[in-house]
Amino acid sequence: MGRLFDEATKQRTLFKAWHKIKSNGRRSSADETREAIEEFDKNSLSNIRQIQKQLRSGKFRFDPQHGVTIKKSSGGKRGIVMASVRNRIVERALLDTLQGKSDYVKSVNTQPTSVGGVPNRSVPHGLQLIDDAFRDGNVHFVRSDISGFFDGIPREKVLDAISSDVADPEFMKLLDQASTVVLQNQASLGEDRKVFPTDSEGVAQGSPLSPLFGNILLYEFDKQFNGRGVICVRFIDDFVIMSDSEKRCRGAFKSARKQLRDLGLECHDPYSGTSSPDKAQFGNAHSGGFSFLGYDCAPGLFQPNRKARNSLLEKIRGRIKAGKTAIGQVRKKQNSFAARSRYVQTMAVIDSVVRGWGEAFAYGNVPQTIRDLDKKIDELLDGFRSWYALQSKHMNAKDRRRTGGVGLLEDIRPKLLQEAPFTLDPPKKFRRTQTTSFISTDGSTAGKSNRDTGLAPVGAWAYINHQTKEERSGSDRGTTNNRMELKAVIQAIDSIPTGGAVIIRSDSKYVSNAVNNGSIVTSNHDLWQEFVDVSKGREIRVVWVKGHDGDAFNEAADNLARQTAEIAIRTKPAEKSKTT
Repeated sequence: MGRLFDEATKQRTLFKAWHKIKSNGRRSSADETREAIEEFDKNSLSNIRQIQKQLRSGKFRFDPQHGVTIKKSSGGKRGIVMASVRNRIVERALLDTLQGKSDYVKSVNTQPTSVGGVPNRSVPHGLQLIDDAFRDGNVHFVRSDISGFFDGIPREKVLDAISSDVADPEFMKLLDQASTVVLQNQASLGEDRKVFPTDSEGVAQGSPLSPLFGNILLYEFDKQFNGRGVICVRFIDDFVIMSDSEKRCRGAFKSARKQLRDLGLECHDPYSGTSSPDKAQFGNAHSGGFSFLGYDCAPGLFQPNRKARNSLLEKIRGRIKAGKTAIGQVRKKQNSFAARSRYVQTMAVIDSVVRGWGEAFAYGNVPQTIRDLDKKIDELLDGFRSWYALQSKHMNAKDRRRTGGVGLLEDIRPKLLQEAPFTLDPPKKFRRTQTTSFISTDGSTAGKSNRDTGLAPVGAWAYINHQTKEERSGSDRGTTNNRMELKAVIQAIDSIPTGGAVIIRSDSKYVSNAVNNGSIVTSNHDLWQEFVDVSKGREIRVVWVKGHDGDAFNEAADNLARQTAEIAIRTKPAEKSKTT
């Protein structure tokens, strides 16, 4: 075992990584992220131990990621990769190990004018560099943004640079796997797939490792464009070149564009006349300054720019809208827990958003800008308070408590003793024979699931027997993808005669990890008990296969499940199981 691999897979390293991921995740504006953190935290000790065991035995596999697109201000789309908690923990552990043990990475991280994605330096350090430059008379500037930065990073080139310093094949193999983007929803993305990284080029925007990969790629860039009368401050994919000479500043930018092109990257050109001021600017800082790091920057003046201020107000409006929807859903369903973001919870999230934004922009020196923004926030909050006061005026005491944010005990679903957590038996020895059946399974959902609106997707399960070619599928309403994946496995096992042996091929990490690691069942008790019952008297092995990776049987099961779900969502009630 190599020195770095040993360090990255120690429990203390993994726990440190988990605490960082948890801290960031709890502040996320995405409900799915916060819920995933809460779920992992329920059994964090055993989860971390399981991750370590899998890493050191060579059995750890990164979960396929989920790709989502968001609109860019330019009108295009940006691909964001959503990874599982366990993926992010391992990625963070690799990052921490590199930053602590690799001399090369340490040298990259200590480049003083690189202030994004590095330990102990961030926005205020960049602002200080700019302020110092202003004071030294460097008022001429060119600011630019590197187009599609994370998607364009030549991953293999960065891995080679790290490998030259890290003589640890196990560590490098894990780092390669961690930085590879495998999208589980690749097929459904359609044309949008092109805005995400490929296997050989690009890294995931949202991964803890991505900023480091970018900084390694631009290490020589940072060194070259600082000196000889020029300073270049860079935060990931945004940079500003400053000088006391307009000619020198423009010449440095021309050279910077060439060096970026040599790396396969492009930046916006403010001299072209076609670049948006949001993407690129040039001029004299005494004539209005420039926007950088979310601040308007000019000699003697730093304040949150208009885009940053409007972004905060839009986030607050969005949380208020979600809160109103959730309050309506709770009242309609007469259940405190029908939605998460009730009145108190909405106010708490807004408080967290405002506090986080305020801390990030606390380095400004124009108090009036902050006071004006507070007044606009007050107007939004007053409107929400007035709306809720009008709604609650006609509520009974129970509904006021429910919608106010304090749940009723009577709304908590009573649990059966059979729903107590239990541990799945570890898999028994399995011996493959000529009569062993092979079955590929899959689960799917159609329609969006949203706790705050009460919408629940229609789900479907499917399996295909490799030998007999039998195909079966079925559907259910108000379910989850995990339940459908598990239901598919149960149905597949049940199709095998008692005493038979079967290898189930599933692309569900939820199912394969639980079965193969003897996990503690804390949810979906009914289906897991059904799994235990149907497994008796049969030899079973569940193996994980990568989804959407060209496996013919997996693709066929996936298509059957998706088609069944899409048909079911258009019919009432959901279709019963069908055999083809």
